Amino acid sequence: MAKKTWLKLTLLASVLTLGACSNLTEKIESSQSRPGQEKREFTILAVNDIYNIEGTDAGKSGGMARLRTLREQLSTGNENVLLLHAGDFLFPSSMSSQYKGEQMIDLMNQLDGENSGFDERFYVTFGNHEFDKSTKKYGSMLAKRIEESDFYWLGSNVVLNESATSPALGFNKSLIKNDLITINGVKVGLFSVTTDMAIPEYAAIDNNYLTVARENIKALKEQGAEVIIALTHLRISEDAELLKQLGENGPDVIFGGHEHNRQHICVAISNKAKPCVIKADADLRSATVAKVTVSSQGAVNISHRYSIVDDSTIAADETVAKRTEGWIKRYEKEYCDKHQQEESCLLKVIGKTDVDLIAEELEIRRYETNLGAAVADIMVSAFDDIPLDRKVQIGLINSGSLRLNQNIPAGSELNNWYINGIFQYPVSVRLIELSGKQLRQAISHSIEDWTGNGWWLQSSGLAFRHDVKNGSFSDLSLIDDAGNITLVKDDDVIVAAVSDYIADPRNGDQDGYTMFNLDREIVYGKELIDLKTTVTNVIKGKWAKGEAISPALPGRVCSSDRISLPCVLDK
Repeated sequence: MAKKTWLKLTLLASVLTLGACSNLTEKIESSQSRPGQEKREFTILAVNDIYNIEGTDAGKSGGMARLRTLREQLSTGNENVLLLHAGDFLFPSSMSSQYKGEQMIDLMNQLDGENSGFDERFYVTFGNHEFDKSTKKYGSMLAKRIEESDFYWLGSNVVLNESATSPALGFNKSLIKNDLITINGVKVGLFSVTTDMAIPEYAAIDNNYLTVARENIKALKEQGAEVIIALTHLRISEDAELLKQLGENGPDVIFGGHEHNRQHICVAISNKAKPCVIKADADLRSATVAKVTVSSQGAVNISHRYSIVDDSTIAADETVAKRTEGWIKRYEKEYCDKHQQEESCLLKVIGKTDVDLIAEELEIRRYETNLGAAVADIMVSAFDDIPLDRKVQIGLINSGSLRLNQNIPAGSELNNWYINGIFQYPVSVRLIELSGKQLRQAISHSIEDWTGNGWWLQSSGLAFRHDVKNGSFSDLSLIDDAGNITLVKDDDVIVAAVSDYIADPRNGDQDGYTMFNLDREIVYGKELIDLKTTVTNVIKGKWAKGEAISPALPGRVCSSDRISLPCVLDK
């Protein structure tokens, strides 16, 4: 069918937040009825939040080469496979800092085979990280990525400013508002919703998600859609609310992103219908495989499972693997040339770890980890040699700033690949005064919607108990250098080293830490401390003395579901 392009000069405003998916299989039924037809089926392969073309865990998990294999396996003897990506793929990654997502688009273009032309069965939507380069000058960069894409971008609530994204020679072929596609005789309607947490200067996002959904569903049904699929990048709570508010007029299923761990929520809207929002693990640690069945009476059933994507389950496609390796070698050379360092500078050993460094997202975004706590400790100790009227008491960094998404095994040599993977964004350190009340508000936000979100804090100089079942905390305390523990009072004045992104309101939504501001900032020098450089120097300093790093889990955040671990508050 002819595709509807969607470029407008007017600006809108919009919000989209990804959801998540679970390990269970859910069936969803709709009440549509088209008697007299044979049962028809098709398969959906859905992924979300993939940042690294090579995967994680030294290439043993995820990776675009394994996604190609999985798609090919599902397509063997079955031409009726639809591939969906729920956003976040251009940024961030070490390579994206150099290539602005070009490497990812190139590999995504290979998912239907080499030199295969435009992929009519592959749809993506915008995640918030597609807009990481948010100033007007980068509008043409995003347009270029869309133009390079041999697949469809759904932008039901995203409007790109044509003047800001020019020149864009034909990228509008790929960018569409919604679509109707026929798969195995089933008319399938697709639309999208993207969070408004990041609105670039060259685009607008309509944050009336409900209206966006209603309008697109209505248009698709008028075209004869039998199955409606929403592709979203929203919080899972927002996805669930959409299903609830839309009721029987909503989509049959939502495939979402934004959260980074697999989960799902199903919403009962009638005796027959119970649509779900489904999300897989980030960085392709898993993928959702869904089977859609339309009965002879027109009833829609959707079941899903998760496919673990690693070297024990799925072999890498050789052609895509070679292309990935080509990008890696190119990046290594160009990075070292750019920084005027010797060839293979990224692999140069700068240190070693004697313990497992825990940085995998399902851990570092929900629990205190030894790597996260060590980084927060370094934020505090970085001020030891800077003259200040008061000692820095605590360190706070949102775990979303620590993006390696893999553990580093004990005995590993540390290099700049690891460092760049941890700090894929620049992280500066602000020094601010907080009240005890503000700190309490910050911890309350940190544990909010405890499903693995990037606003979970890694911290230093404080302790608290986290009741994961009830979503509450208690015994928030300060810990001084001597190990003395003091309960925090609302009127306390606390000197805090805080990552710039959450401290400075000029950075946008601050990952929700709107209780922080710079009204009581302590200016300590002409330039802010760069955390990546500081952490690197600590590792190098140890290595120069022949020592490895070996950070222990300090036990300052005492989680109720891990009572066997040490807790400083129990001493």
